[in-house]
Amino acid sequence: MSSHTSHTRPGDTIRDVPGTPGVRTGRGTRAAATLLTSLAVGTVLLTGCTDHNRSEVTLAGGTGVEEDTPGHDSRPRPPAPVDPSTPCPAAQLSATVDSTNAGAGHTFYTVRLTNNGSPCTLSGYPGVSLIDAAGNQVGAAADREIGAKGHPTRLDTGSSATFSTRFSQPHAYNPEACEPTERAQHMKIYPPNDTGWLTIPVSQPTCGSDEVSTITVTGVSAD
Repeated sequence: MSSHTSHTRPGDTIRDVPGTPGVRTGRGTRAAATLLTSLAVGTVLLTGCTDHNRSEVTLAGGTGVEEDTPGHDSRPRPPAPVDPSTPCPAAQLSATVDSTNAGAGHTFYTVRLTNNGSPCTLSGYPGVSLIDAAGNQVGAAADREIGAKGHPTRLDTGSSATFSTRFSQPHAYNPEACEPTERAQHMKIYPPNDTGWLTIPVSQPTCGSDEVSTITVTGVSAD
């Protein structure tokens, strides 16, 4: 029967490794274990710092997902400013006859346009014609009066501007060319730079022919 003697150095320790009885571990093994422990502690600290800058977002179904949350400005934006140079549309205007004068074979109407909407501008000549009760034009549309273009006029809400029209009596024209009529029941007005229109009641004799214009109109001006 033979015997085996183990030789160890002072300071060495012996531990059992599963499957390998009597494997020695010394100072080198303890140093490696200490290094691994230090690395593990550093990893935990680094992970904690990273998690501090993140917030947890719960998605549908209850799954937690870590996600950066950038800042969000929830303040309402102010409305876009209104441009007062925008032409006044017929839809936000009202028209009234301010005054009527007659003399020397002519009838003069001063027409007032009032702004009922946002600030806008009237600039130039309006379009004017006469229509019958069914809305059909009677005679030719108005001619522009030379040298009376008016002035660009800004209208705030509730403000108004005026223009003038002159109607010549049909008897001043050749009856065959004029075709006199009293069918006209309204004045139809197109504000400058707009295709919409307004109407005001006006009973005015005129020429029924669209070859003869009995109407002249001035540009729009402030009061």
